Amino acid sequence: MLDEEWGFFEPFVTASGPKSGRPAKSHRLVLDGVFWIARTGAPWRDLPNDFGTWNSVYRQFRRWTQAGLWDVMLEALNESGAGQDSLQMIDSTVVRAHQHAAGPKRGTQKEDIGRSRGGLSTKIHLRTNGLGLPVAVTLSPGEASDMKGYGPLMDQPGPSPKVMLADKGYDSDAIRQDLKDRGVEPIIPFKRNRKVQEPIDGFLYALRNMVERCFNKLKQSRRLATRYDKTASSFLGFVLIASTRLWIRHFVHTA
Repeated sequence: MLDEEWGFFEPFVTASGPKSGRPAKSHRLVLDGVFWIARTGAPWRDLPNDFGTWNSVYRQFRRWTQAGLWDVMLEALNESGAGQDSLQMIDSTVVRAHQHAAGPKRGTQKEDIGRSRGGLSTKIHLRTNGLGLPVAVTLSPGEASDMKGYGPLMDQPGPSPKVMLADKGYDSDAIRQDLKDRGVEPIIPFKRNRKVQEPIDGFLYALRNMVERCFNKLKQSRRLATRYDKTASSFLGFVLIASTRLWIRHFVHTA
């Protein structure tokens, strides 16, 4: 972890709270261990001893996750006003669930694992700003449609857009009307079976590749490219961690 990254994370992870657990000898070292798991996708038991005992790092990760720490970090970054919030885009991607992720006690559907064409999977729904940086993230079972994921994604905390880009998977009268009610101009291509076809701004729509590129960057964290976590909260935690690191790296590279 770069010093610039630690400068952002430090006040969040060192703050005391009801679920902060015992004081860590080095919160930075523990966080580095979490980042190592996110990047490699390795089992927790394979965590190198340099980061501390795997069980201690895992339990601290779960405390931070259950306390909603990763959500708070992403909200803080979006509230910084550093992103191009007026233009936003939404999309989703399906992540194959590893056999170790299946079989939670309360059933797979409650943990956002469903059976799609490729087998057991989870769908990540993502909303990004004009810079291609994450604004909001939600999960659903892999077979869920994009339209079902639209509502929960838009209800997540984050800056409101003026223009929303989306592909044909979001072409519905309900979604278009909801965006207009929010004061947002939808730029969504019409499906072929629409009797009435209206042109869209092709120049703006071409910018939608930013959300696809964001997915590509997120999946460079191997813990996201394949779902190994049994609980939806842990998997979402890793998605939020990777999202936050994209923001920090953007700041570092543009400084």
